[in-house]
Amino acid sequence: MVSVGEEDLRKRLAVAAAMLFSEGLTPGSSGNISARIPGTSACLIKPAGRSFRDLRPEHFVVVDFKTRRVLRGLLKPSIETPFHTKLYNLSNSIGAVVHVHSHYATVLSIAGIEVLPMGMDIYRAPALVQGVGISGYAPPGTEQLAQNIAEAMRGRAAVLMPHHGATVVGRTIEEAAENARVLEELARLNYEVLQVGRPQTLPSSVLREIAESAGSGGLT
Repeated sequence: MVSVGEEDLRKRLAVAAAMLFSEGLTPGSSGNISARIPGTSACLIKPAGRSFRDLRPEHFVVVDFKTRRVLRGLLKPSIETPFHTKLYNLSNSIGAVVHVHSHYATVLSIAGIEVLPMGMDIYRAPALVQGVGISGYAPPGTEQLAQNIAEAMRGRAAVLMPHHGATVVGRTIEEAAENARVLEELARLNYEVLQVGRPQTLPSSVLREIAESAGSGGLT
């Protein structure tokens, strides 16, 4: 039986997915999205082969993130279930995971250039003040990719995946979606600054203030 909390979470996942698709962050059937079901060792995750645009609350699959066993759902879970589940086991503060194939994040991931915290958009996503790591490359859906992302995510809320886009986390699905949006804006800003000069982070004192203003939020 689906709880009221799970039913609400399914709706919020569908809303976040549609928003990310409408903003061009993950075209076609690319990308995946999930959220921890509070009070359980399970998460709701996007099914394989479905576009963010077409997701409905009932489409999400319930997966135990400790065993990766499908608990409920008629559809096959995302090929990237391994790294989603590994991230939930990494930290109890991670409530949602979003993986997108956004353009500028992908460009910088291929070039091996980290996204630096700069500009004013960082205020919308305080978790990104820690910077954005770059994971080692591994083929989609593999255990090695899951391990590479988990290692690069430690102490951070966002990771670039070489040739593959980016993955972000958040306490809630709304926070993770906003982190994904801001990450792409920061990646574009970093790329454009590289055309005229050398990217520089905001002063460390300002970054500390942003992190402190978020309190215990933002996974900072």
